[in-house]
Amino acid sequence: MDGLFSRPHRARTTAVAGTFVLVAFAGLALSTAMPVAVQELGGLSLYALAFGGFLAASIVGTVVGGGHADRHGPGPALFAGLLCFAAGTLLAGTAGAMPPFLLGRCVQGLGGGAVTVALYVVVGRAYPAPLRPRMFSLITACWILPSMLGPPVAGAVTERLSWRWVFHAIAVLSVVAMVVLVRPLRKVGPPVTTDDDATGQAGPSGRVRAAVTVAVGAGLIGYAGSAKGWQALPLAALGLTLLAVSLRSLLPPGTLRARRGLPSLVLLRGVAAAAYFTVESFIPLMLVNERDLSPTAAGMSLTGAALSWAGAAWLQGRPRLPVTRERVVLIGALVHFCAAALTIAGVLRALPAATAAVGLVVAGFGMGLLLPGVGVLTLDRSAPDRQGANSAALQLADNLCSVLLVGACGAAFNAAHTRAGHDAGAFALVFAVAATVAGGACLLAGRVTAVTTSDPRAEEKEHAPL
Repeated sequence: MDGLFSRPHRARTTAVAGTFVLVAFAGLALSTAMPVAVQELGGLSLYALAFGGFLAASIVGTVVGGGHADRHGPGPALFAGLLCFAAGTLLAGTAGAMPPFLLGRCVQGLGGGAVTVALYVVVGRAYPAPLRPRMFSLITACWILPSMLGPPVAGAVTERLSWRWVFHAIAVLSVVAMVVLVRPLRKVGPPVTTDDDATGQAGPSGRVRAAVTVAVGAGLIGYAGSAKGWQALPLAALGLTLLAVSLRSLLPPGTLRARRGLPSLVLLRGVAAAAYFTVESFIPLMLVNERDLSPTAAGMSLTGAALSWAGAAWLQGRPRLPVTRERVVLIGALVHFCAAALTIAGVLRALPAATAAVGLVVAGFGMGLLLPGVGVLTLDRSAPDRQGANSAALQLADNLCSVLLVGACGAAFNAAHTRAGHDAGAFALVFAVAATVAGGACLLAGRVTAVTTSDPRAEEKEHAPL
């Protein structure tokens, strides 16, 4: 069997990997420059909206890009997404006030969502099933170098030149990626058949309306998290209502009920990601504020987690695994749960501060086994003309669950926060919630076994509403 860098796949693999490196570098570099940009534009109070707007728009981009890739192939969605991302980055980089800056961030998110889901479809369409685990391992490895170089390079450019140069450079690199991808994706076309109603889900226009509604709901919930006093309650309630009304039509039928097979895979992706990113968000803060470590030392836990994640992803991508792919996902979920539980003990001053950091590193290893496996199983169990929609569902579950859990844990932390500055109990509460959610991911991992069938569409039909 040909490898990822054999002659038939070499150009495509290099181009796709390079695009993922750009995605990773852009995310880390722009986040590094963002505080300076917002402060210079006099919009510190709108800082959260710069991220919330990106996230909300990315939901729409993910759904629209996934549907377009299913009907017309991943190339047009990928090129349109890169062009949109470049335009948004350029708009934000030239903004003289916060309104155009926030608009640019929303346009960025719209393009970024389409790019990510289109790249997933490329993996499903352009590579045979035995190569997909190795391709997901390579995708994970694409985050290692940006995680090490992105923040310091962006920080140096911001300090010595301007934050605008960071945005301008990312815009230029996005256009370069678009040019590089033209030839390798020329032969990756649409599937032979397209059947939007095969699973009882909404058609293209209905999915776009639902995506916009979900994006507005997510935006309201994000804004409620930064609102003060009683005003946060009606905003959060309205946001949750919008999610409840429209979310179901964007997910495989049975996802919210954790039906066995593909629905449980999608829900597992969201639940596991939410638990991990909650721990990742609070570990550095805990190490600095509660265990008196320097920001640099605390940040090493993030680097260690990225490296262990990449190592586990490489391990699961080996061509001859001694266990089934479903068992690898379950093992990853169990490792993730144990590591999340370990972070609770890391709060105790009787134990070394490194205990919590080790917990995060081990959790990264578990996620490196779990997430690529979920991606591989989802593509394997999706009909060719549903790979975009189902990949979009994975990204949607990941984003929404992470936002909801991080926001809920942030509210819990603020409620348990003490004015004296001793927040060991508050951190323990956050990590306990994350560990509980990670335990739920273990239960879901036991339900990913597919419906026995030779037709990849039959599993979705099995759970479609009558």
